[in-house]
Amino acid sequence: MDQDLSWWASAVFDGWRDRSGPRYQRLAGCLLDCVTSGTLAPGTRVPAERVLAPVVGVSRGTVVACFDQLVAAGVLRRQVGSGTFVVGRPSWTASAGPAFRPLLRQSTSGIDLSVSYPADLRHLPAVSLDASWASLDGNGLEPAGLPIARSAIADHLTSFQRLPTSAEQIVVTAGAQESLWLLGRVLRPGRVTASCPTYPGLASAFGAGRVVAAAGPSDTRLFARAPAGSAAYVMPTGHNPCGSVMPSLWRQSMAAVADTGRITVIEDLTLADLCLSPPLTPAPLAALSPEVLAVGSASKLLWGGLRVGWIRVSSPSLRSSVLDVKAGLNRATSALSQLTAASLLAAISADWLAGLRAALRERRDHLCSLIGAQLPAWRVPEVPEAGLSLWVSLPVVDAAAFAAVASRHGVTVLPGGAACVCGRHRGFIRLSFASQLDTLSLAAERLAAAWEVHAENLAALLPAALVVEAVVLLDEVPQLGALRAVQRDLRG
Repeated sequence: MDQDLSWWASAVFDGWRDRSGPRYQRLAGCLLDCVTSGTLAPGTRVPAERVLAPVVGVSRGTVVACFDQLVAAGVLRRQVGSGTFVVGRPSWTASAGPAFRPLLRQSTSGIDLSVSYPADLRHLPAVSLDASWASLDGNGLEPAGLPIARSAIADHLTSFQRLPTSAEQIVVTAGAQESLWLLGRVLRPGRVTASCPTYPGLASAFGAGRVVAAAGPSDTRLFARAPAGSAAYVMPTGHNPCGSVMPSLWRQSMAAVADTGRITVIEDLTLADLCLSPPLTPAPLAALSPEVLAVGSASKLLWGGLRVGWIRVSSPSLRSSVLDVKAGLNRATSALSQLTAASLLAAISADWLAGLRAALRERRDHLCSLIGAQLPAWRVPEVPEAGLSLWVSLPVVDAAAFAAVASRHGVTVLPGGAACVCGRHRGFIRLSFASQLDTLSLAAERLAAAWEVHAENLAALLPAALVVEAVVLLDEVPQLGALRAVQRDLRG
C-alpha cells in the first residue's frame, strides 16, 4: 500500500485543497481522518516526504511540516532508516499536546458529550481472548451467564468495590438497563422512589408512572417514608448525573431502611469504580445489608458497546424468578460480550484503575475550568466526586432549546429534562468529560458560540419587561454583544 501512490492520492489526500488552514495542516487533517476511520491502520508505512510531495502537488517542505505536526501529536512515528509509520490517535490517558488541537478543529465534525461512557477503546487493559475461547463449551445459552463471566464479575466486586460476592449471586444481563427492567418485572413495585435528578433510563425501566422523586441524592428520609411494598433506587457510589458519593452515615441509615424489609432497596453500582476524589471507594449498601439488591455494568468502566451488566442477588427464590424472566426475554446475554468483559475485568489492576481515575480527574477539572472561563453564566453546583459527567445549571427555564442550538454547532448535550422526574431540573444539562483534553477544549469553544447565539435569540423573543428583569443575569454573560445593546436601550 505504501508504494501505491495513486491510492494515497485518491483515498487519503483527495479533496485536501478544499479544507481550510495552511497547506501542511490540510494534509495532516486528511491523514488524521484516515487514521480515525481505520483506513490507515497502526503500523502502516507512509510514503517518504520527497515521494509524496509531487503526488499531492506541494513542496517537500510542506509534507515535512505535515509529518512533523502528526509526529508531535503522536499520530505518526519516524524510525530512522526505515521510514514513517502510523501509530494511531494519541492514547486515551495521555494529553495530545498543542499540536493536536488544530487537527481536531478540522477533522472533528461532531462531539458527543451527552453519553456518559468512555469515549473510545484506547484506555482498555491489553487482553488475549484465545485462552478464554478454549474454555468455552456447550451452546453458550445460559440465562444466569457464563461461569467465567459470573466469576470475573464476583471477583471484581470483591476486590475493587469492597462487596464480597460469589459467582452464585450473579445474574449476567445485557447492561444495567436490562438489570433494572428485569427487577421491575419480578418485583412489580407500585412505586419506585428515586432522587431527582436521577438516572435518565430509570423511567423506561420501571414505567414513568411508577417513579416518584425524593429530595437530593443523599437524603434518605423520604426513602424511609416510602410505602410498604415499594422500591427505592439509589446510586450512593457515583450518582448519575450529579457525581456525588453518599456519606457513610447516610449509607448506614439507608441500609437500616433495607433491613426493615418494608421496601426493596436497589443499589446501582455502575459508577462505583470511578470514584475520583476519595482515597478509598466507600463500602456499598449491599455490603451493609443483605437485603439490598445491587446492579452494575461494565459500560462506564470499560466500554459501552460491551452491553454486559449484572444483578447481585442473595435470595435463591428471587434469583430464580429473575432467571425465569431473563430466559423469556432473550434466553441469555451474548456469550462473546460476556467473554470479552470477563477477560477485561480479570486484567484490571490497581495501577490501571489509578491511572484511569487520574486521567478522568484531569478531564473533569479541565472542563470545569473551561466553563468558568468561557461560559461564566453557567454554574456547576457540585464538582463530581465520581463518574464521567458534569451536571451544569444554565440560566434558563428549560435547556432543551439550547441543546438543539448546541447540536447545530457540533456538540451534543443531554438536556436536564431527560434526568428529571420532578420538573425542577429542566434548566440543567449533562456534559461528559470522558473525551481527551483537546476535544473538550474544542467542545467548550463551540458551546460558548452556541450559547451566544441562543442568548441573542432569547433577547429577540422576550418582551421588554422580561428583558429588564433579566438585566442582572445578563451582566454575567460579558461576551454577548447583542444583549449588551438590548440592556443599553432598556436603561435609556
